[in-house]
Amino acid sequence: MGALLTASLALAPHAASAQTVEDLSTLSLEELGTIKVTSISKRPERLSDAAAAVYVITAEDIRRSGATSLPEALRLATNLEVARLNTAGYSVSARGFNSPEAANKLQVMVDGRSVYSPVASTVFWEAINVPLSEIERIEVVSGPGGTLWGANAVNGVVNVITRPAADSQGGFAEIGAGSGERNGTLRYGVKAADGGLALRGYLTGFDRRSSFAAVPGDVTTDAFDGSQAGFRLDGVAAGGAASYTLQGDLFHNHTEWLDTSLHGGNLLGRWTHRLDDGSSVQLQAYYDQQTRDYAVATDRLETVDVQAQHNLALGSRHQLVWGAQYRVWQSAFRSRVSLGFPEDDATISLGSLFAQDEVTLAPKLKLTVGMKAEYNSYSGFDILPNLRLAWRLSDDHLLWTAVSRSVRTPSRVDRELSGAGILAPSPDFQSERLVAYEVGYRGRPVANSRVALSAFYNVYDDLRTTSLTDGGLPIMLRNDMEGNTYGIEGWGSYGLTSWWTLHAGANWLHKNLRLKPGASDLSNFQAAGQDPAYQLQLRSQMNLTPEVEFDATLRRVGRVAVSNVPAYTEADLHLGWHVTPSLELSLFGQNLLHARHLEAYDPSSTTPRAIGRSVYARMRAGF
Repeated sequence: MGALLTASLALAPHAASAQTVEDLSTLSLEELGTIKVTSISKRPERLSDAAAAVYVITAEDIRRSGATSLPEALRLATNLEVARLNTAGYSVSARGFNSPEAANKLQVMVDGRSVYSPVASTVFWEAINVPLSEIERIEVVSGPGGTLWGANAVNGVVNVITRPAADSQGGFAEIGAGSGERNGTLRYGVKAADGGLALRGYLTGFDRRSSFAAVPGDVTTDAFDGSQAGFRLDGVAAGGAASYTLQGDLFHNHTEWLDTSLHGGNLLGRWTHRLDDGSSVQLQAYYDQQTRDYAVATDRLETVDVQAQHNLALGSRHQLVWGAQYRVWQSAFRSRVSLGFPEDDATISLGSLFAQDEVTLAPKLKLTVGMKAEYNSYSGFDILPNLRLAWRLSDDHLLWTAVSRSVRTPSRVDRELSGAGILAPSPDFQSERLVAYEVGYRGRPVANSRVALSAFYNVYDDLRTTSLTDGGLPIMLRNDMEGNTYGIEGWGSYGLTSWWTLHAGANWLHKNLRLKPGASDLSNFQAAGQDPAYQLQLRSQMNLTPEVEFDATLRRVGRVAVSNVPAYTEADLHLGWHVTPSLELSLFGQNLLHARHLEAYDPSSTTPRAIGRSVYARMRAGF
C-alpha cells in the first residue's frame, strides 16, 4: 500500500487540465430519465424508454455510497440480492437463487467482457477489481437477457461500463482507511491536442481485514489484499466516422482463507464504424486469463472471444440489431486432493447468431422480437427467444410486458467433478431452463419523481440437485428439480427540494420449487438459493451546502428460512466536504446498527462468517 500511495504513472506529456472531484456531479431526476442504456437493445436508448426492469447505478451513487468493491456498489440496485460471505467472497443474484452454490444465473460483464466462469457456473467477485472511481454507470437488468447476452443470462444481467479515457484526464488520487480496510487508487490521463486520442492508466490496491467468526472459538482468518493496474486508449479514425478502444488490466490478489492466490489479466479491443447509410458495425475481441491457486487445487482459465454486430434501420418502423459471436475457453484444473476432474484439461467452445428487431406498430406502441441460436460444445444447441411490447401512455408513463426463454448451461463442476467413492461424474447433466413472464411500469407519476415497478412469473425446469445413486454412495448432480417463482420489485426517487432527494426500493419473492417424482436432494433445497422473502431500502441524499453533503441509507433484509439466517436491519451514513473543486474529504459509517451480522451461510467454510460494523475515511484529489 505504501508504494501505491507514493507511485506515479509516467504517461505522455500532453496532459489535460487537472481532474476535479466535481466532474461526477449529481444528476437531477430529469437527467436520470434521459440516461442512455444499452443492455436492453444493444444500442443506446433512454432509460425512460427501456421495456425491461433495469436499474442504473450512476457514478455519483457509487461515490456517495462509500462502497470499496463492486459487489458493495451493487447493493445500490434494489433489484439485486447481495450477500457477503466473508471478507473476499460474495453471492449476487436477481430474482432468487442466491447462494454460493446457486448464484449461477446472473451474467456479468465489464466493458463487454464476460466474467462468468464456465468451470463453476458462477462469478468470482474477488477477482473483479475495477476501480470504482472509473465507472461511468452500472446497468442492472433483472429478468432474462439470453437473446442478446447468451446462455447464463437467466435471471439478470449486470453491465459495468467504465468512463471513456477522455473523461479521465489529468491526475486523480484516492486514499481510504478505516476499521475494515485500507485502499488507494492513482490514475493519470492524457489526450492529443486535437482530442482524437485519449489515454488513461491507473494503479489500485487494497488491504481488507478478516471478517468475524459467527461461532465462538473459530480462529480461522480470511484477510484479503490485492492490487491491479490497467489502461484504456480511445481514439477516432476515418474522419470521425469510426472509433476504437483498447484496454487491459493485470491483477494479483491473496486471501488467507485456504491460502488462495488469484492473478491474471485481460486485453480487449473494440472498433465501431458508422456507415454512410446511418447504420453502424461493431467488432470486438478480447483475451482473458485467470489463475486461482489455493490449498487444494490450481485452476487456470483462458478465454478468447470474438464478436460482431450490425445496427441498422429498415425504413421508418424497424430498428434491427444482429450479430455473431465465437468464444473458446481453455480450462486447466490441477487437484491436490481426491476431489477433481477425470481429465485436468478441457476445451469448451461456443458459437452463436442473434437478431432482434424493434417494430413501431403505432406512434406509441413498439414490439420487440428477438432470438439467439447458440451452440455450446458442452451442451449442444439452445434457442433463446424474446418478445416485448412497450406502450407509451404519455410522455411520463410507459407500460411494458415480456415473454422470454433462457438457459443455464452445464459447467465442468456439474458434469465432471468427482471424488473417489463420494461424488461421481454426471455426464448426462443438462441445461437448466427458464420461461419468464414479466409486466412493468416506468414513469413520473408526479413532478420531481421517477418510479419503476415490475412483476414476474418464472417457470423453471431441470434445476440442479445433489442426489444419492441407487446404491447410496457415490452422489451425483442431476436435473431433478422444477417449479416456479414469482414476485414484485420496485424503486423510485423523489426530489423533496433542490438539495434533498429520497430513493427507495423493495422486492418480494415467493419460490415454489419441488423435486421430480422419485428424486431426492441432499442439499435440502439450499442449492436452490438462500433467498430472503423481501428486501427494503431507503436512501437519503442531502446537499446541505454547495460544499457539504450528508447521506443516510437504511436496509432491511428478510430471514433466509432454508439456512436459518436471521433477518437484519443496517444503516450507513456519509458526510462529505468538497474543500476545493479538486479536493474532497469523506467520512463513512457502515453497518452501524449492530457490531456484526450474518448475511449468508457458505458451505465451503468451516463456520459462518459475520460482517462487522466499520468506520471509514476517504480523501479524493485531482491534480
